[in-house]
Amino acid sequence: RGLRTRRARRPQFEVCPSATMESPSFDIPGDDAKLAALKLPKNETLLENKELDEAEEKILAERIVAKIPGGDPEAVMKTFDPVSRLRIYRGMVTNNKGTEEEKIQEAIETYARIGAWRAEHADTVVTTAVKGEDVIHATMNPLVGGFDLYGHLVWGEKLGDVKAIVDYPLKPDEAKVVRLKMMETIRLVQAKATAARGAIRYKQVYVIDLAEVHLTQLMTRSDVRAMTKAIMGAANSFFPETMWKCFIINAPFVFRSVYTMVSPFIHPVTKEKIKILAGPSKYLPEMEHAGIAKDQLPKGLGGDMKDRPLKEVIAAFAMNGDAVN
Repeated sequence: RGLRTRRARRPQFEVCPSATMESPSFDIPGDDAKLAALKLPKNETLLENKELDEAEEKILAERIVAKIPGGDPEAVMKTFDPVSRLRIYRGMVTNNKGTEEEKIQEAIETYARIGAWRAEHADTVVTTAVKGEDVIHATMNPLVGGFDLYGHLVWGEKLGDVKAIVDYPLKPDEAKVVRLKMMETIRLVQAKATAARGAIRYKQVYVIDLAEVHLTQLMTRSDVRAMTKAIMGAANSFFPETMWKCFIINAPFVFRSVYTMVSPFIHPVTKEKIKILAGPSKYLPEMEHAGIAKDQLPKGLGGDMKDRPLKEVIAAFAMNGDAVN
């Protein structure tokens, strides 16, 4: 049996080896009641669920798609599923910072860059074995959780010693390939939930646990910093506008110095969504207030939900072909 859901208000997948992943179930009115109790906006207010209007479609067609280099911009756009097409526009134009021309130019470059990658890899990225993925999973320890009250997937990583990836040895560009495989799988899990929910959700709640990170290596070794930037930057470059909230937890004070070094590589809009917090007494109430119940957070990240390693989720998708585009 494969990746299954318990019939709960929000889904908790379990990975078993021989069946497909069932669609999760949601109770949006129930979630809205809890959001109201937390004094948070209701589900219907989220821009994620709003399609492009006529004026936006005109901008996309005439000022963005028409300017994509390579001679066949329509072929590039066909590599995107409708949700990704919408997501990139929202990220690069609607929610972006800068002048209108700067936004348009960034949108052109983003559709072109991601479209080229998807044309070559999207159909096989999850099913293809990649050099170094075992060491990256062992170092990053990615765990997939449940969903917040808006239907955003909750997942996170317990960052270990990135030096192990460098010493494997693995080059930054090779590590980036692994990261893109991981992020595409996360996108597919969120897409599966969107299909069941009936309301578009393309963003995620990302938690990164620094309790076991080797900050000294990160601060003193340029190759470790380069590797960290390659891994984290891949998500930002090829999966923009996917972050709803980011919680950096168990963060030692010295991390703020490291964050200063890494932050220039993080998109300005993304940086506004990041919270750096200490231990469970700080981050669990913060998450609860943001609509993330403890039973939707993996135990490995301080929650109550059974840990579900991303590696197992990837294996289930690869085995069952249960992908959503």
